[in-house]
Amino acid sequence: MFSSLAFLLLFTENKNVSPVLQGFIVGVACFLLIPILYSKIILEESLNSLGLQSGRFWSGAFSILSGLLLAGGIEIALVISFPIFREQYVLPRLIQMSFLWFIFYEIVLSTIILILYEVFFRGLVQTLWLKAWGVWSVVMQTVLCYTFFFLKDDFSWQKAPILIFCPFAGYIAYRSRSLWYSLTASWIFIFLTDIFFLIYR
Repeated sequence: MFSSLAFLLLFTENKNVSPVLQGFIVGVACFLLIPILYSKIILEESLNSLGLQSGRFWSGAFSILSGLLLAGGIEIALVISFPIFREQYVLPRLIQMSFLWFIFYEIVLSTIILILYEVFFRGLVQTLWLKAWGVWSVVMQTVLCYTFFFLKDDFSWQKAPILIFCPFAGYIAYRSRSLWYSLTASWIFIFLTDIFFLIYR
């Protein structure tokens, strides 16, 4: 786990290849493939050990609702208190101008990015590595996630929604015992955030 994070932090981009493509490939390798291979090959366990299971429906549904309400309140408070938040959270121009590109961005690109974070931080770190810590595993995965973004020098308003929802996603995964609920909640939160900023920019 620490090796994956260190590799991402120290990774040097090749100037001859698109930085977006390089970031995508490295992200998929470190945040998705390594946790899955570690669980299947090293530990010889099913993907349930990463939280990729059906989980508890009512606990998941209630925690999604409460998490979205609390995170939404925090985000609105930040927007009111820090106008720079609205100025610096900018979606690509093509997405702002084209409804089809906006749908593609939200359904495909956002989902892929969120899957990477969920599998690594809520799956590998919280559900697998820190399972015995109980609710403290939520706190630790949040601290690790924040530390990663800080060291990567990516602690910005553009990443604020992901950082805001990080502890709530962890709590949802903890209560539901499934990444599917935390992934669903994270996607809804990011989608509503994008809609909000598109309307009120």
